[in-house]
Amino acid sequence: MTVATEGNGGRGKTVQESSKQPSSRQESSKSELKLESSRALRALCQQTLIIPAVRKVEHVDQAIAANGKIVYLLTGDLENSESMIRKILSADKLPIVNLDLLNGFSRDRYAVNYLKRAGARGIISTHFDPLRHALSIGLYAVQRTFLLDSGAMDTITNQLRNSQVDALEVLPAQVAPKMLDRVRSLALDLPIVGGGLIQTMKEVEDLLAAGLSAISTSNPQMWIR
Repeated sequence: MTVATEGNGGRGKTVQESSKQPSSRQESSKSELKLESSRALRALCQQTLIIPAVRKVEHVDQAIAANGKIVYLLTGDLENSESMIRKILSADKLPIVNLDLLNGFSRDRYAVNYLKRAGARGIISTHFDPLRHALSIGLYAVQRTFLLDSGAMDTITNQLRNSQVDALEVLPAQVAPKMLDRVRSLALDLPIVGGGLIQTMKEVEDLLAAGLSAISTSNPQMWIR
């Protein structure tokens, strides 16, 4: 039997009571846990329609003062990443860290383990291996993709069909709605976040009205308090 125990920010840990179970039951349990995790992250996105994406250390305080429960961390290194993560946690927010943009970090399980110990609640990456490990240790996994053409759309569709993530972030934000029908056909509750090249609140309103779960922006002037 698979027992799910509640974790921080809706993430769950799974305890296998027996290793002699049919693989179909194990796969079913994994799918159910993925669905629960995606739903939990979707609920957090509903509370954070505009996700502050911190690109400068000096913007952390502004980010945690904004409305919502999620803060993206798009900067940091071995010296300051933990302190920024802890500051975000102390404000009762969930720090979700873009592993690809940190200085001095490899995109591997060791970096993911370090970020979890530092207090990160999720990982963003364009690479599936660190996301898969993040899922295995109870972190949210956000797949980031650049939707440049129809080929890129086909590639991410195939990746989502054959992998498990908790959310999809599409850049630039203006093309993110083009992925909605495809993603919904694969995983109805998978949150879709649009990021990049958002300049006005009217664009934010239009993207949310089109069906995106949230948008992320590094412009502090758009972080609503």
